[in-house]
Amino acid sequence: MSALFDHLWQSTLFAAALGLLTLAFRRNGAGVRHGLWFAASIKFLLPFSVLMALGGFVLGPLTPDYTAPPVFQRIASVAQPFAAAMPLPAAPAAADFHATTIFLVLWACGFAVLWGVWLVRWARLRALVRAARYVRVGAPFPVKATRSPLEPGLVGLWRPVLLVPEGILQRLSPQELKAIEAHERCHFRRKDNLTAAIHMLAMSLFWFHPLLWWMGARLVEERERACDEAVLNEGNDPRTYAESILKVCRFYMQSPLACAAGVSGSDLAKRMETIMESRPVFRLGFAKKTFLSALAATALLVPLAMGLVSATQAADGDSSPQRVRERLAEQRRPRTAIPFDPTHFDRYAGYYRLTATDVFVIRRNGAHYFEGVIGQAPDEIYPESESRFFLKGANPPAQFSFTTDAGGRVTELVLHQSGEEQHAPRIADDEGKRVEAALARRIANNVASPGTADAVRRQIDGLLSGKPDYDLMVPTLAAGTRQMLPTLHAMVAKWGPVTSVTFAGVAKDGTDVYEVVARNGRSKWQIGPLTPDGKISTIFFGPES
Repeated sequence: MSALFDHLWQSTLFAAALGLLTLAFRRNGAGVRHGLWFAASIKFLLPFSVLMALGGFVLGPLTPDYTAPPVFQRIASVAQPFAAAMPLPAAPAAADFHATTIFLVLWACGFAVLWGVWLVRWARLRALVRAARYVRVGAPFPVKATRSPLEPGLVGLWRPVLLVPEGILQRLSPQELKAIEAHERCHFRRKDNLTAAIHMLAMSLFWFHPLLWWMGARLVEERERACDEAVLNEGNDPRTYAESILKVCRFYMQSPLACAAGVSGSDLAKRMETIMESRPVFRLGFAKKTFLSALAATALLVPLAMGLVSATQAADGDSSPQRVRERLAEQRRPRTAIPFDPTHFDRYAGYYRLTATDVFVIRRNGAHYFEGVIGQAPDEIYPESESRFFLKGANPPAQFSFTTDAGGRVTELVLHQSGEEQHAPRIADDEGKRVEAALARRIANNVASPGTADAVRRQIDGLLSGKPDYDLMVPTLAAGTRQMLPTLHAMVAKWGPVTSVTFAGVAKDGTDVYEVVARNGRSKWQIGPLTPDGKISTIFFGPES
């Protein structure tokens, strides 16, 4: 809903700016003002975020590939005591879900009613066209005569047909009919039916927004004025032309759809006054043409450029060595817990997905706050601000922060560790419980995950030699291993070469447990299921007691 709200206020502001701009062109041709209003209508169909995404897509082939580290790394266990009987997290945003559902139902009803009315009217027009007979005239489009008392008008978007009522020659003089035909030729050249249909699409999608209905009236007003100006510029007599429009309005019905352009649209009295006055229309000068061109380029290029900048930052800045060093220094600084209202933590409680198999659980027990991947023993975290928490004794140091949207709803958890930042979007409680159930089945089956035995052997060999295969690990595990390599190498080297690796079962946290026998000692290794591309995401070990 926040994305919709952002799009609506951005489009409304854009339309208001163009509406004010039309005042600067009030002495120029109506076609200019119609173009500005149509641009405002198009903005409702083209969200700012789409243009930004397009900019990122354009830059995509030019930027290096970078995939965010997929899972939380634990090189050594940092479990803290975990009290029982913690309350399950409340279902997040239940009220918001119901409000969203109600809004969608109301929107769908309005959309269906609007399109239903328009489709019925369009079907009736098409039926009139099919039943009408062709009339041979020198127009640039087919002309058909109908028995319906409908005003002369173009029907159709791509190949429009001019539908005229039979007997119109008995009501209009040849000069008046010529002026009406000139008016419809202008609609044909300008493709007014198509632009009106596009605006009708915007109106149907955002039927609840009054500005779009007001803009629709402005579009009809300016397109009719543009055609009036074109008819007079062809040398037609203003009085004859005005009388022809009045006769059409007197004897025939107005077109039922804005995308079937006739001659009687807009404020008739105002049009008659403008036609009879024959006010001079000033051509666009070089300065105004340049201004409009610059405005169009800016409206298009600014969001594209922002998308390019965002893509550059995501692909380069966030993964650059300098940025990693800066984050690493920040993550390693000392932390101090601050006083914190426990009830403020409840909005963070819930499930956050890192990968298809790794889901964080955030919970509270009284004035104590806990995090942990489903199945793993949870660790207590401590507040350092209203939205940031840290682990005590973690190696490498780790902190957690929470991201909220414009409405204050928590949308994701961010893990800060090993110079990296990993984003875990929030998921529904039901989805998190399904992951817990799947883990329970895996533990009950007690079967090792594919590839974990070989991955343990390769990890041990790499640490023993002091040259681990970092390509076997996801980025944050590789980063943490580099930082702890001297300590890890010393531990494994003390045990000596491995003589056997035996699967001992699936632990309660879902990791595969292996008993490793080396020449000088025994150790126990726990490794999580490999990622879809075969990399280690979680591994920790210690001497066997």
